[in-house]
Amino acid sequence: MNVDSLMQLLPKAKEDTAKVTIYANLAATLRYTEPLEGVKYGKMGFALAKTLGFTKGIAVCYLNSSTAYIYADKLDSALLYLDTSLVYSHKTGDNNRLGLSYLNRADIYRQMQNFNQSLKDCDTALSYADKSNNDDVRARVNQTIGSIYNRQGIYPRAVDYYNKAMSLYQKVGNRRMTAVVLNNVGLTYKSSGEFEKAILVTKDAIRITDSLKDITNLSIYNGNLADVYYQLNNYPESEAYAQKAMDYAVMQDNDRLKANAWSLLAETYLKQKRYAETITVLNKAMPFAKETDWTDQIYIIADMLAEAYYHIGDYSKAYENTLVAKEANDSLLKWKYDDELAAMQTKFEVDEKDKAIQLLAKDKELQRQKLQRQNIIMISGAVILLLVLGGLWLLMNRSKLKQGMKELELRNRIAADLHDEVGSSLSSIHMLSEMATQGNGQGQTEILTRMSRNAKETMDKMGDIVWMIKPGETEAASLKQRMERFAYEICSSKNIEVHTQLSDLETVTLSMEQRKNIYLIFKEALNNAVKYSGTDKVDISISVQNKELLMQIKDFGKGFDSSLIKKGNGLDNMRHRAKEINASYDILSPEKSGTVIQLKLKL
Repeated sequence: MNVDSLMQLLPKAKEDTAKVTIYANLAATLRYTEPLEGVKYGKMGFALAKTLGFTKGIAVCYLNSSTAYIYADKLDSALLYLDTSLVYSHKTGDNNRLGLSYLNRADIYRQMQNFNQSLKDCDTALSYADKSNNDDVRARVNQTIGSIYNRQGIYPRAVDYYNKAMSLYQKVGNRRMTAVVLNNVGLTYKSSGEFEKAILVTKDAIRITDSLKDITNLSIYNGNLADVYYQLNNYPESEAYAQKAMDYAVMQDNDRLKANAWSLLAETYLKQKRYAETITVLNKAMPFAKETDWTDQIYIIADMLAEAYYHIGDYSKAYENTLVAKEANDSLLKWKYDDELAAMQTKFEVDEKDKAIQLLAKDKELQRQKLQRQNIIMISGAVILLLVLGGLWLLMNRSKLKQGMKELELRNRIAADLHDEVGSSLSSIHMLSEMATQGNGQGQTEILTRMSRNAKETMDKMGDIVWMIKPGETEAASLKQRMERFAYEICSSKNIEVHTQLSDLETVTLSMEQRKNIYLIFKEALNNAVKYSGTDKVDISISVQNKELLMQIKDFGKGFDSSLIKKGNGLDNMRHRAKEINASYDILSPEKSGTVIQLKLKL
């Protein structure tokens, strides 16, 4: 049933289990277009179900609310509601519901880059799918595993798992999910540079979705196809499919899809030097991107606007958008570094899982042969012994191998980071230098000042990256010196008095991961104090007592209410870094009484 039909039934329904089902269906239906509205109805549903003692209804409403939170990009809330749904699903003993719940949790962990936990939940979901003989859940498990491989750039394996999922969806007649997987395959081919294959499978996805009148996915798939043609420099086809994506987005009045379609159209206009049209559509998209904190889209839009304004000679607007793009790109680089480091750390576990599955299959075959032919007991025993010895050898060497892989991947990541940082900053400096040659007087001086600042920021970031991974530099004394230097430099630039007590750092030994995260938390906290607190003095101390390191950064400024602070101030970033090293992180900030950032780490 659609939303209108369900809304007509709702006022007439009695306060019974049928009304709970209506609430659950509303949450499920609204998740695509108005996810937070869907959450609202899900909450009404499980509140009524609890009053009625309707355990199945509680489980379903929590599950559908969790899915709506996923579509609203609120993964932490989605995980909380899904864990609650699992508690009630276990009480009902419904294997189908349990399989779907564990599968949804696997997808949340996949989006959070926790691939190891995602694969564990896939295994659990598969076991419940086997108990209920549910091919639809089996298909979704294969789809999720394919997405994990795709995220890590292992494209052939991703396509293999997607094809397994597609066969199962076709078997159960789920045409909508068949189209979803076809689109996933198309994205995988695009990422691997196989554009002709990407076009074929994406067109198949569009054909099926058009027959289902699924306008949400029609906007997405046409947008994806527009991007493939753009990669092939076929701008007329790219523009045509981007316009189709826009038409479907307008049909459902979906601002996010419209913003994406505007960006796609702008890319084709820019390549064809249609600068006025480029500026028009991008200025429509930018307000929505800023309103929703859509950082990667802000970067893309601002970067294109800067180029378009530059070509029409509006250097003031070009400079303004260059600054916006630079700020957004700095945020993206931080998130990209954290996400890809997490992906590198789990890649090894993914490969180990495949090996474990292969070993399990071999072991089952050996058991079957043992039952059939008793005269090969000794041979089977020898094989098992070899497998055990091999497992022990792998266990003993796993840590060393894992560390070597992490170091290799880290070096590659650092090289990429250096390339991104230098490339982004040099591009910005290049554009500023071009504008400087066109300007004069005070405007030229401001541009040259900005160029100097960009160059210094690039040198500082490169210095931090090299220091974090420099072989042999493991002594905490180097961390103390770097922290003191950074504190005095940033505070003196704002005439802020700074006091440091870091001598205890020289008495402890820290790992590279601990050094890195302590230093980055310290930098973020001090940056926030200098930029936002309005303080005239900062106290920084590190003490070590009872095998516990305590770091405090205290300012004497205006303080703040952390619940009112938007993303972008680094608070979530610091909390995430503390979690990486199993440290506790607290903010004490009574209003108008300054702020204290505390980090506690067990040594």
